[in-house]
Order: sequence, then C-alpha cells, then structure tokens
Amino acid sequence: MKTGEDVLLLKSVGEIASENPEKIGVFKKYGVDFCCGGSKTLQDVCEESGIDRILIVDELKNYSVAENDDNYSLSKKAKDWDVNFLIDYIVNIHHTFLRVHIPEAEDYVEKIANVHGKGHPELLKIRGLFNKMSQAMFLHLDKEEKGLLTDIKAGKTENIKQEIEDALYYHEYVGHILKEMLFLSSGYSVPKDACASYKHAYELLKNISDDIMIHVHMENNILFKKI
Repeated sequence: MKTGEDVLLLKSVGEIASENPEKIGVFKKYGVDFCCGGSKTLQDVCEESGIDRILIVDELKNYSVAENDDNYSLSKKAKDWDVNFLIDYIVNIHHTFLRVHIPEAEDYVEKIANVHGKGHPELLKIRGLFNKMSQAMFLHLDKEEKGLLTDIKAGKTENIKQEIEDALYYHEYVGHILKEMLFLSSGYSVPKDACASYKHAYELLKNISDDIMIHVHMENNILFKKI
C-alpha cells in the first residue's frame, strides 16, 4: 500500500498546484516550476533539483494560507469556472497585464542596463533575455487570442491539438528564460547601490514573472485539462 508521501511524490507538480493552489507558496519557496514544468512528478523534481523530498512533502502537507492572503487561490476558483469564462479571465486579466507592463519593464531594464551595466554586468544579460522573452510572449499572446483560445470558444477542434502543443512550446521557452533571469538577479534582490529605477525595474520583472507563472498554470494545468 502506498503511503501519503508516496502518493504525493508520484503526482505531477502541476496537478498538486491545481488541486491545492494554496500550496504554490511552497513551490515558490523551493523554486519548483509548477507551470511550464508542471508535468514532472514531485519525485522527479526533487531528484533533479536536489530538494529534500521528506522536507518538501512535510511542508506541502502542513502548509495552509488564508484565502484572502494569497492571490494564487484564484486558481482554486478557476477549476470550477466554465471554459469560456476561464478564457475570458486569462485574456482580460493576464494577457492585458502583460501587454501593459512588459513595455514598461523594457524601458526600465534598458535604462538600468545602460547606467549600471558596467558595475553589474548581469543586467546586460537580463536585458538580452527579457527582450527575447518579450518578443516571444507578444507573438504567443497574439497566436492564442487569434487562434487557440478563439477556436476553443467557437468549438473548433480540428487544429486544437497542434495549437496546444505550440502553446506548450512557448510556455516552456519562456519558463526557461524566467528561470535564468531569476538566477542572474539572485531572486530580484536589489544591490546596495541600486537607484529608484533599479528597484522599480526589478519589482516589475518579479511581478511579470509571477503573473506569467499563474497565467501559464491556469492554461497548462486547468484550461487544457478541461478540453
């Protein structure tokens, strides 16, 4: 008979996040990719990342947070939304957020890379990565809104499988860039000599990263499972 620990370890991290979104806080603490890499089992993630599986399983079992203290609890509600409402939410909230804040972040990242790049060469790498991510993300948002998401709402099924595979590819590509930026910025920790623009740029990047993770989680682990 499998123990509770065994059952949890054999579940995908995306499934755990979908069933218990309040536990996403544990995944964030350990740097576990529950969205783009959500198909991996918790056991595989622990082995690949060197995470103590006993420790993380214990935290997952005992972690709880008040509903009004955790914006990730929205995905708990999203499981019960119908497909059309879920798509509208993803587009109107998450896609709109990215369309507004990515250009703003691009300006600030460019500014701090020019001013502080000599003393903080990681900013030059972050600028390059963010520009790549921005181009890929806007292309992806357009493709989803004009293709995949529109086709789902219209009940068109002939191209859905390929469109989902394309979306998963973009999600994985962007996920790799987010991980690299997080590493280069030491978790978006601002240095002591950071100016106000530097701090704001990192805050924007962190907020964009957080939004993408929840946005992709809603698509990969909830929307695509529904259809």
